[in-house]
Amino acid sequence: MRPRRLHVAGFTCFADPIDIDFTKLDVFAITGPTGAGKSTIIDAMCYALYGRIPRASDVRELLSHNRSALRVDLEFEAAGGVYRVGRAYNVVRKTKRDNTEAVTRSISPVVLEQRVEGEWVPLEGRVREIDDEVERIVGLDFDAFQKCVVLPQGRFQEFLAGDKKTRRAILKDLLDIGVYETVKKAANARHAELARDAEQTERRLREDYAEATEEALEATVAELAEATPARDAAVVLRDALTSALSSVHAVLAARKRRAEREEARKATLKEIEETKQLAADGVKRVAALKKDIAASEKQHQASPYDADRHNALSVGRSRALAMERLAGELAQSRRAADDASGVDAARAEAARVAERLAAAEASLTEATSAREAAERADAAAHVREGLRPGDPCPVCGGVVGKLPKAAASALANAKRTESSAAAAQKKAADDARAAQSALERAQGALATAKEHLARVERDAAEAGRELAAVLPEGVAPDAGAIGKALAVQEEARTARAAIESKIDGLRSQLAGLEPQVNASGAALAGLAAKADELAREAAAAGAEGDAGMAKLRALAEAQAWGEELALIERKETPQQSFERKHAAATQDAESLAVRVTQLTDRAGRIRQAIARAAELRAEARAHRERAALYHELGLLLRDDAFQQFVISTAMVALAETATVHLRDLYDRFEMTVDEGEFKVIDHWQADTVRPAKTLSGGETFVASLALALALSERLPELRSASASRLESLFLDEGFGTLDPETLQTVINVIDRLRQDSRMVGIITHVPDLAQRIDQQIVVQKSPAGSTIEVRGVLAAAEAPAGMPA
Repeated sequence: MRPRRLHVAGFTCFADPIDIDFTKLDVFAITGPTGAGKSTIIDAMCYALYGRIPRASDVRELLSHNRSALRVDLEFEAAGGVYRVGRAYNVVRKTKRDNTEAVTRSISPVVLEQRVEGEWVPLEGRVREIDDEVERIVGLDFDAFQKCVVLPQGRFQEFLAGDKKTRRAILKDLLDIGVYETVKKAANARHAELARDAEQTERRLREDYAEATEEALEATVAELAEATPARDAAVVLRDALTSALSSVHAVLAARKRRAEREEARKATLKEIEETKQLAADGVKRVAALKKDIAASEKQHQASPYDADRHNALSVGRSRALAMERLAGELAQSRRAADDASGVDAARAEAARVAERLAAAEASLTEATSAREAAERADAAAHVREGLRPGDPCPVCGGVVGKLPKAAASALANAKRTESSAAAAQKKAADDARAAQSALERAQGALATAKEHLARVERDAAEAGRELAAVLPEGVAPDAGAIGKALAVQEEARTARAAIESKIDGLRSQLAGLEPQVNASGAALAGLAAKADELAREAAAAGAEGDAGMAKLRALAEAQAWGEELALIERKETPQQSFERKHAAATQDAESLAVRVTQLTDRAGRIRQAIARAAELRAEARAHRERAALYHELGLLLRDDAFQQFVISTAMVALAETATVHLRDLYDRFEMTVDEGEFKVIDHWQADTVRPAKTLSGGETFVASLALALALSERLPELRSASASRLESLFLDEGFGTLDPETLQTVINVIDRLRQDSRMVGIITHVPDLAQRIDQQIVVQKSPAGSTIEVRGVLAAAEAPAGMPA
């Protein structure tokens, strides 16, 4: 993997966008003060590739202060292609109506693109699928990337010259050897699980399948061979007895039917005799009914009841009663029309009130004249009346001051007298109007009474004429006489109704009896035919019973049923005997059938159990074999065996690759492994083998750098990851403790790295080291956020083509 371009915005200390073009960088320094964000550049690349960084577990921790969006885009070369991956995180803040803030956070979908023929082509997929694709392209997972691409230089010096325990711990961490411990624990757990499964299976064989043997199967099959013929014989006997019972039931049914038919024939013959007798009696009864009907009809014709006369008398009585009511009303109306006393009294009262009104009006006229005379006599008092202090004087026009108290005069008395006279005149006028209204009402009432008298007289005359028109001849127009005549008609009507009811009853009897008498001949013929048919059915039933007995005799002889055969010979029915035998045979057949079914099922279960037991024994053997395999794997993966072998092999591989780099960097030394420690072969001292801890500071740096380069190349292979070559690596710090001479050695080594095609970034805050490296990415920090400056190459003022803004 080799980075090409990096775009960062809103990412930790880089609040504002920065763009870095790596395409013209080979060996360069990333320099700046502590805390400026040198390592953040590496973190940004890691976040773009894997969506996380080692120093933060939550993406919210990566968002710059006072920023609402984070974006990182990395263009890189890997696996023979050019790719671009981008990730973003956004925060939207809105103020709600209650002035509280609503915060919405969202992680934008990761975007992975590949450059094909000059165009960016997106690689589709979900986030997890794209993350897996990035790991496939880069050839390293997150942990391997951190250990292979970003090399902590100081830790490799400790790895080179430290004690065995420290070196072993570092190498286990770098090689992720802990996975073997996990596999060992899993193997031991699986061994225990399989051993338990085998024991459970074997215990189940002992407890549940102890009788699943061929001997048990043979015994069950033999018992079944004996029970099956016995069951078949019992079924044959039961079926024969069932047939016999069926024949018995048929014989009994035939005998019952014969008895029923014979009894029915006797009843029919009796009915024939009764019908003949009824026919003779019916002729006499019909003649008597006809005679009674003729006599009743004569009585009906002689009845004095006259419906018209009855109706006329009913209407006449109603009108006579109405005439009596009108006579009373007429007398009352005449008294009211002749009474004029009310009118006379009202007229006298009106006259008296009129006199009082004339007197009151004269008194009012006199009082008014007296008041006017008094006003003329008291002009000053008249002028003063109504004035108030401050009003204009009606005489002189000046302003009226304090008014003198008016003395009592005749004018006031005249006004009071006039007021009293006016009130008396008003009351007299009201009384006169009331008296006149009373007179008019009395006169109206008298006129109404006279009109009512005339109307009643007309109604009485009309009622008399109507009564005379409806009354039959010879009946007086009197309610009593009319009532007596009506009572005679009511009595005659009741008697006539009784005669009519009697005639209806007689005719009903005749209507029911006469057809019976007429049909008696046909009924007798039908009854005779019915008697003959019943005689034939009785004979057929007797023959059917005889045939059934013959069948029973043959069956009893065939089955050797002596008791039943004797009963048949005595013309007796052996029903009870057959029922007892049939019940016993049925019980035997059913019990034997159940026994055969049980034995058949038992044989089937034993066969299944034998087969299942064989499967369980094979399963237990398989569990034991696999348990032994996992046990052996657990033993092989112990710390003192397999893991030590892996560590030793890795150290040898690293030493060989480090020696290749030492030939280019500092050919005085070769690296080897002896007794679990890194040692150097010093060609300047006759190939003496020296412990790495005897090297000087500069020599230690060169050796540890070679070892770091070796690890960056071999670690993917040693971790069982992709074996692709790493085209870039970053050395993080480790140079602050070097003296000037050693530092110069380091610089010389770094210059030699330029001859390789790989990109090497050195993260340092040592000014002397940074100044001696031409290509630099200088990180500067400020309160507003960090910025970068690329030195030693032509840096574009804007983002490179193809990178997002």
